[in-house]
Amino acid sequence: MKHSALALVFIFLALSAQAAPRRAPERELRRRSLTIDDANVSTLPEIHVAKGVSTVLTFPTQLKEAGAFVADVRNVMEFLSQTDRVVLLVPKQDLTSPLALNVTLSDGTVLTFKLVSVPGDVDVQVDLSVSLERGGSPDSAAALKVSLAHARAELEECQEMSGSAGVTKLASLLVSQDLDSPHAFERRPAHGGDRQSRLLVQARWVYRLLGTTYVVLTVENRDPSRTWVLDRVEVRLSGGTSPTGVKVLSAMPEMQALPPDVEEKVVIAFATPVRERNQGVTVSLFEKDGRRHVVLENLDL
Repeated sequence: MKHSALALVFIFLALSAQAAPRRAPERELRRRSLTIDDANVSTLPEIHVAKGVSTVLTFPTQLKEAGAFVADVRNVMEFLSQTDRVVLLVPKQDLTSPLALNVTLSDGTVLTFKLVSVPGDVDVQVDLSVSLERGGSPDSAAALKVSLAHARAELEECQEMSGSAGVTKLASLLVSQDLDSPHAFERRPAHGGDRQSRLLVQARWVYRLLGTTYVVLTVENRDPSRTWVLDRVEVRLSGGTSPTGVKVLSAMPEMQALPPDVEEKVVIAFATPVRERNQGVTVSLFEKDGRRHVVLENLDL
């Protein structure tokens, strides 16, 4: 009953969103049913979405916890949420290119949908039914086709980025995340911090992906009279037989200037180094046009 009530709330939000005036061109608001079977599971069924319009997807069985994920590298989705059997989507803008929505059911069945915007209509609710005789387990042929299509969609989204531009983009996505919210990819807590120069700096999370390490720091400016601006970051390995510098690929602060008594996130990206036993990581943050620098030694990353 609890989950049914939450589903009704989502549906109410979706229908309520349509009551507000919309600018031309008008779209037909659709509520429809969609069956996923062996014939269409690998063809990426389309879900039509539109800027500011809530789209509700209902499923006949429970979803895996945090099983809904959109590869939103362009940050065009306003909202994605799920209950046991409901997924809610709200785009920030009409999609100029498709996005892949990946949904994993509690039994491991993987379903992938193509999110698109079309001028004629928008789905406000899609009621899904699943009829897969061969199943959608991760090692099934159908699921492998879907995974390949999903990977292709993600690759298309990333084509405009390369090298350090891709690193910077991912860092900007991490800096926009709520530190305590669930994430669709694996991460682990980082430990370490210090108070220096009226700044409180703490290591919060560390991510590793494709040979790159991303460290999320929080920086609190405890100087009541001065802002603090990050100039650059240096990373080096400390301890061991050969302390060495590490190339920093990106240093992304949440704010251009940190006001007094305010905390921000800073995401640092660097090539994952090969470390000797007992070698730690030291991170140095340098203030622009100032002397309030911070050195965090032997971080547990």
